[in-house]
Amino acid sequence: METVLRDATAEDALVLGVLGTQVFLDTYATRGIRPLLAREVREHFSTETVAALLAQTGMHFLLAERDGHLIGFVQLALGVHQPLVRAEPVAELQRLYVQQRFQGQGVGKALVAAAAARAAAWGAQALWLTAWVGNQHALDWYRRQGWRELGSTDYVFEDERFENRVFLMALPRPQSPP
Repeated sequence: METVLRDATAEDALVLGVLGTQVFLDTYATRGIRPLLAREVREHFSTETVAALLAQTGMHFLLAERDGHLIGFVQLALGVHQPLVRAEPVAELQRLYVQQRFQGQGVGKALVAAAAARAAAWGAQALWLTAWVGNQHALDWYRRQGWRELGSTDYVFEDERFENRVFLMALPRPQSPP
C-alpha cells in the first residue's frame, strides 16, 4: 500500500494527538505509566495543544498516511536554537513519530527527507534533533541515516532530567539562479 505524505491541517489535531500519545507511551513508558508520564502526555498531546501548535508560525507538521489512516508524522520548527549547533539559521525536527507496526518500511526516511526539504526551502542550513538515551532504536537509526552526533542535553519535566543526544544534519544550500 502506498504511503502518502501531506501537510497537516487544523482538522488533523485529534488524530495527531492520539498517534502522538500512542508512540510516546510505546517509547517512554517502558516500565509502565506513572503520573509524570500521564501529565506529560496530557500536556503535549491534547487536541487543544496540538491545534495550537498547528496554528503557530514557523511550526509545520507533515503526515504519513496509508489508505487515509495516519501512520506517522514529523513536527518541524524553524529557528529553534540549540547551544551545540553552530549553524544559522536552523530548524529543529521536534518529533518523528511512526507507529511501531509501520517502522522499517521507509516511512521515517520519507518523513525526514520531506522535513529536510521543507527546512532547506525555509533557508535553514541545518536540521537538528534530540533523542532520548533510553531509545536505543532511535539513536541507532539516526546514526545509520548519517546524522552527526554533537553531544548531550537534558530534557527537564517536573524537575526530572532525561538525558538526550543531540544530532545534526547539514542541509544543502539552495541553488542560486544563473
